[in-house]
Amino acid sequence: MVTASEAPAGGRRMTYRAASEIMPSRPEFLWDGWLAKGALHLLIGRQGGGKSTWAAWLTATASSEARFPGDPDSREPLSCAVLSLEESADRLVARLHGANAALANVIVMGDVEDVDVDGGSYRRPWSLPGDCSVLEEVIVDQGIGLVTIDGLGYSVKGDSHNYANVGAALAGLAAVAERTGCAIVGLVHPPKGGSDPVTAAIGSTAWTAIPRLCWVLGADPEDESRRVVRVSKTNYREPDHGFSFSIGSDDRFDCGVVVNVRPSDVTAEALVAAAATGEEKSQRAEARQFVLTALSGGRMLTAELLRMSRAAGLSDRTIERARTDLGVKAAPRHDSSSGRVIGWELCLPDGTFDPLSHHTTATEPAGGVGGVGGVGMTREKSFGGTQTANEREVAAWAEPPPDDSLFMGGDE
Repeated sequence: MVTASEAPAGGRRMTYRAASEIMPSRPEFLWDGWLAKGALHLLIGRQGGGKSTWAAWLTATASSEARFPGDPDSREPLSCAVLSLEESADRLVARLHGANAALANVIVMGDVEDVDVDGGSYRRPWSLPGDCSVLEEVIVDQGIGLVTIDGLGYSVKGDSHNYANVGAALAGLAAVAERTGCAIVGLVHPPKGGSDPVTAAIGSTAWTAIPRLCWVLGADPEDESRRVVRVSKTNYREPDHGFSFSIGSDDRFDCGVVVNVRPSDVTAEALVAAAATGEEKSQRAEARQFVLTALSGGRMLTAELLRMSRAAGLSDRTIERARTDLGVKAAPRHDSSSGRVIGWELCLPDGTFDPLSHHTTATEPAGGVGGVGGVGMTREKSFGGTQTANEREVAAWAEPPPDDSLFMGGDE
């Protein structure tokens, strides 16, 4: 018999139980080997690769009486929920229409209603880890069996490369799945140039350490007209194969739809390697345009640029190379009282580091249900004028990274 040790003077002790007292369990799948009840899943794929289209198909299949590929038994339709931090609600519903979802069984989540320090109510984007309880309340109240979160990387407050920060956010989300029995699927961009299918998420290994299942989605190396999705990491038995599919067109709502789903033997390693090779030349060009757009409104702290680029799925190293290509100038920002360096500011080659001050503030999201349409950022300058950055490329509510070491030349 195992007994607990006496509590030390401070009142803290480690709890434990005998293994013989714990009932082992088998996973319960909504889709055999792919979608588990009470588990957090990650769908990893390049921007524009078909993740949102696949997620709509997943929700449509779960919400209706349709069967998932390879599942011989029929099942009851599930109540589902979708949340996108990248796309407006009307486009989400267009995809669901195209995928033949049972729309009465799907809810579209939006902003979080909150109260400020003065007691006034306001709306803000859903974020992790603080809003896990808000999501859990909706899941329980509505009896939700499947949640898909598009743009999960935008929801994590703080540095998305920091293991502890990402781990805390995803651990909270995984706990919601476990407590409610709901399957939660988060969509994320991999880092540009990544090649490891197990850790091919936003840059920290915490992204793939916490979820029970991770899927990689990319172009079929043998047929670029098709996409392939494959389980790249699982806590259970790995499926024997992946699935390939084509993206058709729904003319009613001008959106893509999943068609011609069939088994595929393409490995996760081959998917990631093909994506890295095919994008090698375009990554740098994409990063140059990103930096050029971000700095076109004036100087910016490296921490702010880094936060934006990470949310857009661009690696620190690629952004640094783009900065070099463009001849971006860097200068230290000093604390006015102590004179110590508190950060680095960047500007385009034709810019100047004058004493004019500026700051950034979150703006009210436009379109969609609450903030489902994305988040904007307005840069205000003392010399007048405003400029709004691309809503999809900015996570305005995220805290800045603790320092600029990664961006200024450290390892990715």
